[in-house]
Amino acid sequence: MEFATSLFSTASSLVARSQLASSYTLASAQQQQQGHPPPQPPIQVGVWKVERATHNSNGKQVSIWTCERSSLVASSSGSSSGGRSGSTSSGASANARRLEKAIDVLKKETSSLSRLRHPCILEMAEPMEETRSYITFATEPVTASLRQAISASASAADSSRRGRRSESDPDLELDEVEIQKGLSQVGKGLQFLHESAKLVHGNLTTDSIIINSKGDWKLSGFGLSTYLFGPDGVPAKWEFPEHDYGIPASCQRDYDYIAPEYILDESSPAPSNDLYSLGCVIHAIHTRTGPPFSNRNNLENARTNIEDGLSRGLVRPQWRKLNEEAQSVLSQLVTRYPSSRLSATTFLAHSYFSSLLVSTLRFLERDSFAAQSSEAQASFLKGLVGVLPRFSDKVNRRKVLPCLLEETRKAGLVPFLLPNILYIAGKMDTDTFRTEALPQIKPLFAIKEPPQAVISLLDNLPLFIEKCTPAVFREGNLAEVMPLVYGALESDNPVVLERALKTVPSLCETLDYTVSSPISRCPLFTTINSISHSTLICFHSMIKILDKFTLTEKLVPLLAKIKTKEPSVMVATLAVHEEMGKKCEIEAIATLILPQLWAMSMGPLLNAAQFAKFMAVIKRLGTRVEEEHSKHLNELKRLEDSASGNKTASNGQEVDFESLVRGGGGLWAEENRVSRHIPLVRRARS
Repeated sequence: MEFATSLFSTASSLVARSQLASSYTLASAQQQQQGHPPPQPPIQVGVWKVERATHNSNGKQVSIWTCERSSLVASSSGSSSGGRSGSTSSGASANARRLEKAIDVLKKETSSLSRLRHPCILEMAEPMEETRSYITFATEPVTASLRQAISASASAADSSRRGRRSESDPDLELDEVEIQKGLSQVGKGLQFLHESAKLVHGNLTTDSIIINSKGDWKLSGFGLSTYLFGPDGVPAKWEFPEHDYGIPASCQRDYDYIAPEYILDESSPAPSNDLYSLGCVIHAIHTRTGPPFSNRNNLENARTNIEDGLSRGLVRPQWRKLNEEAQSVLSQLVTRYPSSRLSATTFLAHSYFSSLLVSTLRFLERDSFAAQSSEAQASFLKGLVGVLPRFSDKVNRRKVLPCLLEETRKAGLVPFLLPNILYIAGKMDTDTFRTEALPQIKPLFAIKEPPQAVISLLDNLPLFIEKCTPAVFREGNLAEVMPLVYGALESDNPVVLERALKTVPSLCETLDYTVSSPISRCPLFTTINSISHSTLICFHSMIKILDKFTLTEKLVPLLAKIKTKEPSVMVATLAVHEEMGKKCEIEAIATLILPQLWAMSMGPLLNAAQFAKFMAVIKRLGTRVEEEHSKHLNELKRLEDSASGNKTASNGQEVDFESLVRGGGGLWAEENRVSRHIPLVRRARS
């Protein structure tokens, strides 16, 4: 808690002093004002404190990296490889040199991120700013370093063994597919560095691999990187990796990840150095015990461990619990000599990445997918539905779904994309669905072609109703959903029409049609009887939702325009009229509904049974009109008698006011008694 408070204080004071303050608002500051905890707490990556922030004008999300200059050098002179300082002045001078060295490393790190552009290298969003107290810059949104993800995975595994609930963030826990996908991204980043940029990372550790908000693994930490050749074309020279305890470890080479040929053989920097470091990273991921050796930044320890562990093969027993492919790739990376080590290119071609799930993710990558033919893309998407359940929900949400949504711009692929998109969306909780999936799916609601895509969306509208509360539909999302329904109701495709008609009744329970009704859009007047029949069934289902005004002013006149004499359509129309008769006022029944029913009952194609149905409904509605209108006329008569000063009831008895208002007797009691006998008298007469 104290660390979090200190971190927030540091970040807040930074923003108060840097130019970034005019453009971005820190997540912690924004959430503190609203009284809520930040969506993601700040994280520590080496000397950097990293926190999410939002652009004040365009809402762009970034991560702001902050380093306090005073944290780069120990408060006391400390010790170094050269021994203790002999005086206060010499100590201050040594600290000044250390501070300058550390700042040079950080500046090189930020300048490298600005210069190196590749999908597998951390993307710089805002250049470095330096003040008297802080160094800061902004990148794409990040979630954690790989070291933190490994720690979260180890904690979750330990909690699972103990039967306890893990307290780590589930989004940080790594599964095998994420690991293989992430390592392939690291391999591609190294391939770019070695073959295109002609650069050696020089300090590849679990802290220099960053996981962004999409779950991608990105290379960072280039403060100790080295070009393979100088400006004059001369190969880079070897430099002794001296360790100074007065400088943060992240600003120096980590002895646990340095290649043996560099630290022992004094070989010039080479791409093979990074591949050994990558092997140490893979070892740390799979064993969750850190790199193969703990050298404690001591050259003698490194020499001993390399001789015993690599030359004599004593490191291999640590891998015996790993799968065959992992053991194979480790045995070709964690080697004593670079000649027996994989390159970045051969690493990416290793069987370690040959599993179906990893191959699926590779196929989905933008360049790979774009290189396929339309037939191959469609076939892949058809088969993908069967593979998705084998991925974790997190991989589906962070890796697969963004790739699928990106391809929706191709109309021909939408019918094949939608089953996959909606499967993943259906597995999300309500909040995640509304924030991550729905905004990306909304543009699809406006499509009209191909019909298979419209049908798929209509079939899955219950999913959107389930995941989004009625309030969400009415507060803005309705504008994006309803064009899909309206467009389908006006479609020339009969299958689309029928699906839309089946969808409308379920939507009625979510949406308010008394304000904007789709009734007039329904295709009632068509030569296809099945469409007319489906439309009438739709109307019948909507009656319980629609108000009396909508029924009387819109639906009844619409039904009056039906000219067909087809018996199935006429009987379906009768069912709609009968249901409306239970809800409409008697004036509408007498003047609008009954005349229509009488006219329709004389249809020349109706058989005796169908005619009997019409007569039964007409009689029921007529009886209702008779009873309610008679009651209304009797009430009017009593009111007239009361207005003329007659204080007696219709049965000649005087009205007792107290009994009247209490409901215990008098006029009301007598009326209730009489009304209870009316049905009995009517049945006796019949």
